[in-house]
Amino acid sequence: MDFIRETLGNTKLTRETFGNIPKPSQVLFYALAVLACSILAYGLFCRARLWWLGQPGWRWRSLGRAATGFFREVLGQRRVVRRLFAGWSHFFLFWGFAILFIGTLLLMADHWPAEIWPAWHFQYGLYYAVYKMTLDTAGIALIAGCLLLAYRRWTRPSSLGHNWRDWAILAALGTMGLSGYVVEALRLLWSRPLLPGVSYVGYALAQLIGHGHSDAALRTAHLCVWWGHALLGLTIVAVFPYARLFHAIAGMLNITGEPAQLGAMRPVSLEEVEQTGKVGVGNISDFTRGALLQLDGCMECGRCQEACPAYASGKPLTPRGVVQDVKRLLGTIGPALARQPRSADGAAAAEPSPAGPQLHEDTVTAETLWACTTCSACVEVCPVRIDPAGMIIDMRRYLVAEGQLSGPPATSLRRMENSNNPWGLPSEQRMEWADGLDVPTVKQRPDFEILYWVGCAAAYDRRVRRVARAFVRLMQAAGVRFAVLGTEERCTGDSARRMGEEFIFQSLATANVETLNRYKVRKIVTHCPHCFNALTKDFPQFGGHYEVVHHSQLLAELLRQGRLPLDGDGASRPGQPRAKRITLHDPCYLARVNEITAPPREVLSQAVSDGATLVEMARRGRTTFCCGAGGGRMWFEEAPSQRIGNLRAQEALATGADTVAVACPFCMVMMTDSVAQANSEARVLDIAELLAERLPDSPAEKQNPQT
Repeated sequence: MDFIRETLGNTKLTRETFGNIPKPSQVLFYALAVLACSILAYGLFCRARLWWLGQPGWRWRSLGRAATGFFREVLGQRRVVRRLFAGWSHFFLFWGFAILFIGTLLLMADHWPAEIWPAWHFQYGLYYAVYKMTLDTAGIALIAGCLLLAYRRWTRPSSLGHNWRDWAILAALGTMGLSGYVVEALRLLWSRPLLPGVSYVGYALAQLIGHGHSDAALRTAHLCVWWGHALLGLTIVAVFPYARLFHAIAGMLNITGEPAQLGAMRPVSLEEVEQTGKVGVGNISDFTRGALLQLDGCMECGRCQEACPAYASGKPLTPRGVVQDVKRLLGTIGPALARQPRSADGAAAAEPSPAGPQLHEDTVTAETLWACTTCSACVEVCPVRIDPAGMIIDMRRYLVAEGQLSGPPATSLRRMENSNNPWGLPSEQRMEWADGLDVPTVKQRPDFEILYWVGCAAAYDRRVRRVARAFVRLMQAAGVRFAVLGTEERCTGDSARRMGEEFIFQSLATANVETLNRYKVRKIVTHCPHCFNALTKDFPQFGGHYEVVHHSQLLAELLRQGRLPLDGDGASRPGQPRAKRITLHDPCYLARVNEITAPPREVLSQAVSDGATLVEMARRGRTTFCCGAGGGRMWFEEAPSQRIGNLRAQEALATGADTVAVACPFCMVMMTDSVAQANSEARVLDIAELLAERLPDSPAEKQNPQT
């Protein structure tokens, strides 16, 4: 032990930074390093100049949130490692490269001052031993990451972007790691340092090379391999902004900046439209700078494509394709735009030449844009938080403003504008769902504790009306003092906004906010996740700040408080079998966008406590799969073979469930149709309906059935 302590503290346990490298070679190396860094800096400048073509809209997060994002998602690779093979392969490559890069900087930090002030030298003793063992381990991680990622590219998953330059980068990184070990082995052979085993990989390689070579031969080989290693490393530095490697910088900036908040959208003001004459994104320079930055953050890993329900159902949309197509357009017309005059805020003042490639149709087709359900699965799975859904909605805004939306979706927008609901039915019919239930309005019960936001689907769709009735029965049984707006309630405008019609949405939102504020509403419950998202993330932009809960949250709370008299036997409606095996379909706007996953399961745990079994689908919670109705797709016509709901219904029925539980009226409609199309007798019920089956029979419900 004394020998080890003395050795580790010995200043002879070190290495000469440029051992065996003559002065002319050192000078040339530093000159080439300056050249490589200059090329790197120029590349960064060129990319930043392209980002600056966009509109203002990207900002840094607070220091605390930026630091959290940096440590958790950049250094910790938290989102990357969700995929075991690809994620950990990338983790090894990232940290292997990062540690070797930091090690090189530390070596330079030791060398430069020590040339002037020898007392500065710190690369010796215990520090040096740990330093060398760490770098040897990092080299193994780098090579392992390169080999694993090369294998993944060799297997060629369809979702992964393929480019010959990616192979070149992997080969360069792997060769750099291997050549570093060869340099180290040759150095150990001719220098014969104290404790060579601290460079354990280099030492093992030195034993393979053997000791039967002359020092002159070893030094010559060392100098040649060192130069090859150095040139390769400097080349990687120089090409960083021009290769896929650049996603590391752009992705880090996006993560530490203000990444997309799921379900939230940037409002467009009339003043902005009057000033620019534009709505939405019609040209590359109409994107925000943050969106253009995100283009460079994309590594084409394909996770977004694998998660996209539109792509899975055979539609022409792939989020990766949208991002990469727009990125190629930026690379094509961006440099010319960057040389044109700028507006006062620095954004590009000119548009692309009509003869050049255009964003719409030439680059991204309308069919592609309308295929998106805005389920945010692509954003959720992206390791660097790129937001293809936000880009798509911004481009939709342009199409709607240009009158390029027709058919049923356009009709639904006109109905929202004229009748305040997408069904186009009169407001006088909004309370028909409550016939016989004694549901008070805010005027009849001004001292209400919570407002029940019914939503258009429950007001006008005969099937969804049963959900509202079941929920009201549960609230009445629990003694909840609630009220509804009745005929004063309007559509939240969620579908309109996500289809791209911002101003119909704003008209509905401001009218609803005025009504809610007039009645001094503080707390709202809704069974619709789309209404929930609009009330929590859209309405605050227009002065509507409320405590909003989903009906699953309220029901779970009532169950925990013991306020629901579940003394029924769980029998189903007459003529229908009792549920024996239930599976839950998580709505996208509830589970993924708003992270509400436990309450629906708490409710079902009580609803199925009479002996039924709850079985989960593989894609559940925040990784749920879309029903196909979001983003205004509820109002689009599509071929039965391309219905996203069919894929989800197949997953649900594959569990052997006789009952599919939902917690969203849109999901109710889509899943009911898809289960029926599968010729299954399985029931599709809202969690409130399942729980209400365990209530004592209600005379009012018997007299006024809603079917």
